[in-house]
Amino acid sequence: MSCAGAWAWGEVPARLRAAGHDVLAPDLDLSPGQTPASHADAVAAAYGRGGPLVLAGHSYGGMVVPVLADRLRGTVRAIVVIDGLVPDPGDSSFAIRSHAAEERRAAARETGLFPPPAGEDPRLVPMPVSAFDTPADFTPVDVPRTFVWCRRSDMGAQARRARDRGWRVVEVDAGHRLPLEDGALCAALLLAAVPAAE
Repeated sequence: MSCAGAWAWGEVPARLRAAGHDVLAPDLDLSPGQTPASHADAVAAAYGRGGPLVLAGHSYGGMVVPVLADRLRGTVRAIVVIDGLVPDPGDSSFAIRSHAAEERRAAARETGLFPPPAGEDPRLVPMPVSAFDTPADFTPVDVPRTFVWCRRSDMGAQARRARDRGWRVVEVDAGHRLPLEDGALCAALLLAAVPAAE
């Protein structure tokens, strides 16, 4: 989720670990100049080279996951995007979802960062506009892909993009902050993607 850290996954990592899975949920560097590629590189470095894995991204994380899958080609068995962005190679976040793009660019003119939405979770921090302006450079990996559409969010266009690109789309009656608001459901959806990956 943009402007957030690993805490935005709530209890999901603990539930996945309790089900017998290793979980890596690193905080991303949100300093000016960061991009989907730099975020993917950081996660790949933290992961190293282990066994088969399922990549999951939420919200902005949908920009990072395909780049990371390309970096870890051969180890990725499935991709799950939870109410997130669905880029094609060469797409930026702003190119596929222009929501507040000019406002965020203007706010970031001095520092390279735009502020989190007013009145939201106080743990949110400023986000580098470069992460939204920089295209995601990747070659798609041919693995099972699942998009979880939280119907009480405004990500319906991303669900349609996913469906048009051959993803399995699962609809749930939830808001955009599903990992925080219903960790049990979010973990169950991620676990459901594992059998297809094995």
